[in-house]
Amino acid sequence: MKSETRLEIVGLIQHQAMMNTYGLVLQEANGTRRFSILIGEPEAQSITLKLKNKVLPRPLTHDLIKNILQALNCELKEVVISALKNDIFYSELHITGSDGKDYTVDARTSDAVALAVRAECPLYIKSEILDQVGTELARKKEPVTLDEIADATPDDMRLLGEQTINRLLKQAVEEEKYELAAKLKKVQEQKKQQ
Repeated sequence: MKSETRLEIVGLIQHQAMMNTYGLVLQEANGTRRFSILIGEPEAQSITLKLKNKVLPRPLTHDLIKNILQALNCELKEVVISALKNDIFYSELHITGSDGKDYTVDARTSDAVALAVRAECPLYIKSEILDQVGTELARKKEPVTLDEIADATPDDMRLLGEQTINRLLKQAVEEEKYELAAKLKKVQEQKKQQ
């Protein structure tokens, strides 16, 4: 069996050149390699709403699918990004049915991630795919001063490491830059929820 690497969601960034398109930034859970997947606005909204624990009065499509799985006593065990063909990621939903059997269902990666977030199940990528698309996070390029991040968006700030955010937050408070400190605190809290 081929090895898989666990992933975590780092953030969503609106694509500047392509309207209604977002970059879903994923990173290996115990490493520094990252990559992004272009997804549509509905899927980006669905993922963001769940990450921010927002509850809508009526279920979105991904909520509906989760509710159907629950009603049928099925469990989404994990999501695996299983292939990369012609620059398109392919994913699988690994589901345990009410009969105790395991099922694998093909899914678009954007939908699979939205379901994984809702089911709070792990997200993996085949290691050989991560070897192809993963980019080592260059720590020396990470902003290290308050001046460098003064105009950064919250999405950009979420790309900072936890230690860097903690250090900059402490520095912002000490220098009485409370607006920037508030932004950093919010980003820090959001990262803890992921």
